[in-house]
Amino acid sequence: MDQEQGFLGVLTSSPFRIAIVYSVVFAFGAVALLGAVYFAVSRVIDGSTDNLIAAEVQGLREQLLVLSRSDFIELVNQRSRDQDVHGAFYLMVDPQLRPVAGNLPAWPKIAAGQGKWFQFTVTVPYGDQTRVHEVRAQRFPLPGGYRMLVGHDVQERQDVKNVMMRGLVAAVVMTMLLGIGGGIWMGRRILAHAGAISAVATQIMRGDLTQRLPVRDAEDELNTLAREINGMLDKIEQLTLGMRTVLDSAAHDLRTPLNRLQSTAESALAHLDPASPERRVLERVTTEVDRMRNTLDALLRIALAETGTVAREAVDLSALVASIVELYAPVTEERGIELGSQVAAGAHIQGSRQLLAQALANLLDNAIKFTPVGGHIRVLLRNESGGPEVVVEDDGPGIPADKRELALGRRVRLDEARKVPGSGLGLSLVAAVTKLHGARLVLTDAGPGLRVALQFAMG
Repeated sequence: MDQEQGFLGVLTSSPFRIAIVYSVVFAFGAVALLGAVYFAVSRVIDGSTDNLIAAEVQGLREQLLVLSRSDFIELVNQRSRDQDVHGAFYLMVDPQLRPVAGNLPAWPKIAAGQGKWFQFTVTVPYGDQTRVHEVRAQRFPLPGGYRMLVGHDVQERQDVKNVMMRGLVAAVVMTMLLGIGGGIWMGRRILAHAGAISAVATQIMRGDLTQRLPVRDAEDELNTLAREINGMLDKIEQLTLGMRTVLDSAAHDLRTPLNRLQSTAESALAHLDPASPERRVLERVTTEVDRMRNTLDALLRIALAETGTVAREAVDLSALVASIVELYAPVTEERGIELGSQVAAGAHIQGSRQLLAQALANLLDNAIKFTPVGGHIRVLLRNESGGPEVVVEDDGPGIPADKRELALGRRVRLDEARKVPGSGLGLSLVAAVTKLHGARLVLTDAGPGLRVALQFAMG
């Protein structure tokens, strides 16, 4: 199957198509050139035969003026028996078309309206067998109602023309075969190089920025392009690593004061009266610190997903979805929400388990926030023909169609969501993780509520 796909890939490759185009052009050129030679040679061959016959007819006409009929008959018979004139045919007939002299047994059948030039076939001996040869001839009248025919065997000349025609066809076929063979060779060569480049590019897209395009010893355009792309990848790797270093440093520098602030507030809370105003202020401080830390973590995860440098691994999507549903089951039960799930087994993808888990958790968090008491949340995992699909549906207010694209932006909180706690980064993180995994994020109306689908590609 792989060999068949590889062969079909060669047939649809640009080098193969270009080779076929050039082969067709060269074939037409060969047809035009060899065809011109063929017709020129045929014209010369036919012209020489006609000149030979015309000269013989002219000679006989001149002899007819000075010879008696009996002498003329003897002359025709003499020329018919002349071994030096190979392939010549003569026939003199009386008014009833009965042979009088010559080396033909009978007057050939001539179509009505035929001119003085015509062609017919004769049977000639060839060893112990006979062959049919084609004869070109000219006829002319004689005194007393007699008729004369002078012809010449043109079979050899016809054989020469047939050989030339076969050579013309062979040249065209050879040109096409060489073009197709060259196209297949070039296609395989280019596809092999392109396949190696594609494999490395896939690894790079999966986050391995240490990969580089293969470069061969040959100095051609593909190798020059590969070197330039490798130089660009070196620069991208440096920038990406620098950005990740900055993000890690910023995360550390921001978390440290937040942790200190929360630790100080919690220590102070332990020494304050539960009803004191100071305690209420410090409780608000710890709540805000938690919110800021969660926002920082979300922003860092989004940045990590958008860089595309996350290590990939084989992820059992079925097990992951089932574990997230199991994790949130107590929460929905406490909120009075019915959580239903239908998880197909055997769904696997390549990706980041941590980021996928965070994206699914964000979807369930949002669904729980906006689903009223007594509502329903449904989590589905289906193995579609194009790839796995994860669906989260709720009975909440949903998102208007004209605002769904806006809801995927960072720090975006629609009017309906302003009364619900959150940072506005949940769907933004889901969108970044979806893009990282080459999937599609589709928001539709659940009637009522919101339906969010993550459609992964096969493999």
